[in-house]
Amino acid sequence: MKKNVLNIEITRPSQKLFVMRGIPGAGKSTMAKSLMGEGIIHSTDDLIEATGDYRGFFAKMIESGDFKDLSRMHSKNLSNAIKSMKDGISPVVIDNTNIKANEAKAYVVAALEMGFDDNNIQIHDVGTRNLTAEQLAESNTHGVPLDKIKMMMDSHKSVGPLTVKKIVESKDMYKQSDVLYSCVLLDGQSKGTLLDKLGIWIPKDWTVITHHMTINLGELKDKTDLGKEVTLTVEALGLSDKAMAVRVSGYPSKNEIPHITIAINPDGGKPVMSNQITKWQDIKSFMISGIVTEIKKQ
Repeated sequence: MKKNVLNIEITRPSQKLFVMRGIPGAGKSTMAKSLMGEGIIHSTDDLIEATGDYRGFFAKMIESGDFKDLSRMHSKNLSNAIKSMKDGISPVVIDNTNIKANEAKAYVVAALEMGFDDNNIQIHDVGTRNLTAEQLAESNTHGVPLDKIKMMMDSHKSVGPLTVKKIVESKDMYKQSDVLYSCVLLDGQSKGTLLDKLGIWIPKDWTVITHHMTINLGELKDKTDLGKEVTLTVEALGLSDKAMAVRVSGYPSKNEIPHITIAINPDGGKPVMSNQITKWQDIKSFMISGIVTEIKKQ
């Protein structure tokens, strides 16, 4: 039996996958609709539109610097497309910008692994449709700004035409990081200092944690300080029925109140519950230290 580019037997010889590509405002979505026929279109933009506030969706992420919601939308679009391919729908049209080769890789590899013929995976690239950056910025329906349009045009030009082979050989885009969270990991002396000064306040039989101050979930966005020793100032003590923590300052944290969990109630308490502490008592401040670290999955 004939095999595709991944050396997988072609079991879906007539099913097609169309990958759209192009700069916003160039007519990519219009072409996608003309190609759909009896098939289906899957678009991350459509999923974001369904939230009811497309521009607000992006504005919120840009303001916070947290783009996890966009990653979730891309993952949802991919899952929806894979289901359509498994259900035998043809063609399945991926209406994303797909400027770089790896943006389309997960879709293409999924199709090939299902037994698609690579000759039936087509890249439909509208490029800029000979429009200027200013014209594209004015005509795109999602308000993509001029500077972003120019960046995409430069990237599109530098990447060049896409082929199935080029896409398959590109670096994975959606590979999950093995970093659980980034933190200031306390040294042994600082752990001892915290327990010496505050141990008397730990409720009886609670589980002692005294491990780190969370910087953010996942990898550090800026790895400049990775491995650096930093000093934290302990300023207040907080206690709820589930967790005990100290409020600290001295290094940025995504948590509303930067803190170190000291102990948790074994009856349902978890370190994350330190974020729910509302009662904080100022104490005489003292200094502790730790190393900026990324904590990886075991």
